[in-house]
Amino acid sequence: MRIVRFVVPQASSTWDTTLLAMAVALLPLFYLTLKNWTEAWLVVLGVVSAYGILKSRLPLRAFFPDPATAWMFIALAFPVVAVFTSILIRGDFHLSLWKQNLDLLNGPGRLFLAGVALLWMNYRKVRFLDAVPVTLAAGIIVTFFFATVQQPGVPDRYTTSLLDLCTFGQQICLLGLLQFYFLIFHPPRSRVVWALSIVAILLAAKMGIAAGGRGGWIAVPPLLLIAALLYKGHKAKILGLLLVALLAIGGALAMNQKFRDRLTSIYSETTAWFAGDATAGGSGRLTIMAISWELIKDNPLKGYASKHNLWGPVYQMEPSRYSREGFTYESTEYHRYTLCDTGEHNQYLHEWLINGLFGISAQMLLLFAPLFVFIKRLQGSEGDAYAAAAIGTGFVVAFMVFGLTQGPFSYKVIASFYGFMIAGLASCCAPRVGTPEAG
Repeated sequence: MRIVRFVVPQASSTWDTTLLAMAVALLPLFYLTLKNWTEAWLVVLGVVSAYGILKSRLPLRAFFPDPATAWMFIALAFPVVAVFTSILIRGDFHLSLWKQNLDLLNGPGRLFLAGVALLWMNYRKVRFLDAVPVTLAAGIIVTFFFATVQQPGVPDRYTTSLLDLCTFGQQICLLGLLQFYFLIFHPPRSRVVWALSIVAILLAAKMGIAAGGRGGWIAVPPLLLIAALLYKGHKAKILGLLLVALLAIGGALAMNQKFRDRLTSIYSETTAWFAGDATAGGSGRLTIMAISWELIKDNPLKGYASKHNLWGPVYQMEPSRYSREGFTYESTEYHRYTLCDTGEHNQYLHEWLINGLFGISAQMLLLFAPLFVFIKRLQGSEGDAYAAAAIGTGFVVAFMVFGLTQGPFSYKVIASFYGFMIAGLASCCAPRVGTPEAG
């Protein structure tokens, strides 16, 4: 049972410790390729953690060694409370809406399980920083062979069968950036793992370009900047790596016309919308967001529970409320339909629109509490604690950026992965139970 000893070095190889080690090591492996793999392992991780906590018979306060750990747990646990509260306020808590309510609680429920896992992983001193980069790199390489699906009507943009191409583009960029953070802040001891990590980063970059996901690309500059600012080694090394990354991006822009057109369209399509063109490709998301904001103002507290409940309010709304000079009713029809059929293309508007004021409050807590904790833990820390805090900072910022153009948490697989990573990284830099600083 070497894998168990590697992941949980200070525990005996019992069945629950084995499940704990397997869940931590295997959860990222098929994140973007096999349906329900990630969610299933998070359930295992949450359940075995709850079992371990109860079996230990320690007082609950023993699992909260510092206020920061408590805030992390609250951030992961509060979304399910917030969504449940919204359901009660709307009066939707009855049998005919059980499936709708279950769907609303699914993602937040996964986050709660991650909160439970945080407490147990910290107590068991799980070697999260050593175990995850290896399987994450392997997962990116595996994903490369699955990222060959073309969505109908979207030529030359690739995804997997699990996610739509916009969301896939975001998440594969995230995994490449995450692997880069692991590489510079927690360098592997093995040359094999070094090589595996570099290959994974290169393949993630290739898939990110092939997916054409501008919502993923916009996270690259701020995360590279954060990495340069937080890196504590010789600055020449990180600057050299960033220079190589910039040269690679420049080469891709020079050689790939489609990549260049997609990247520059972030600016051109946005300015076209402000100039009165409602049909300029991706800028239509601004119209969707404008309609969403008007809907929120009509119902800020309760939310609408489901995008399927938006058809009536959207089509009954006076178009002048969201139209700009130059817009016509016909030019904005596609965006009205897309909002009701697909969604808001913005995580923050989505939470407020669907789950009301409690939903957006939980979303803010879910992002900002971990960010503040990780930034605070950067101060005065070294080694694994500093690495976990630096990686966590970049990870949360990536989701903050992703939320501007997409709603990643509406996928339970992404909510599960976010909760898992936050819990694991938080457990690495929390004071350990039984140590002097924890007491």
